[in-house]
Amino acid sequence: MDAEALPQSVDHPSEASFRQGCLAHESGQWEHAQELFEEAVRGSGPQMLWRVAEACLYCDEAASWMRRAVVTESEPGGITVGPEAFGILGGHGDALVQNWGIVVESDEPARAVTALTAAKPRLMRVFEDGRELSPEEAEVLWDEASPPYSPNYAAVEATVPRIWMDCKDGIYPHMARTALRVVADELRKAGVRQAHLFSPSHR
Repeated sequence: MDAEALPQSVDHPSEASFRQGCLAHESGQWEHAQELFEEAVRGSGPQMLWRVAEACLYCDEAASWMRRAVVTESEPGGITVGPEAFGILGGHGDALVQNWGIVVESDEPARAVTALTAAKPRLMRVFEDGRELSPEEAEVLWDEASPPYSPNYAAVEATVPRIWMDCKDGIYPHMARTALRVVADELRKAGVRQAHLFSPSHR
């Protein structure tokens, strides 16, 4: 996981609010937990939104925290990210799942396909905690008895262009954050300077 996903000092007010929010969430004090999480976000940077999204997995609030987190990856005038990107779907009685498809909207679709094709093997090596590993490091981790989760499969649809990952309906905010960064990185390498990343409404 990169440094920005790591906790701040336990003495920092936003870190204290976050930890108290986690405790309230775990004890079923949902409304109080959301108030504490909002305090944590106000006193911290965008990385706190990702941490709160992770803390709220499999509850109805997860989707709204995820929407707020993904847009922080936008670069105004460059590669932007829609709030529905890698969105969490369901809730209110329905099972929660995550949309693992990303469409690239740009004036340079051929370059976008080149970028997504280059991103594909990298995305397969992004793990649930947000780490992107080298092929050698990933092989070592996959050989462990219980490795952290990484996508089972990825495919590029050139006609869209779109990339889709099979994550077995798992919800992994930190994986999504790194996946967005990988796609944006490959778009820039392919010469795409302006694009919009979003997930279609259907999975």
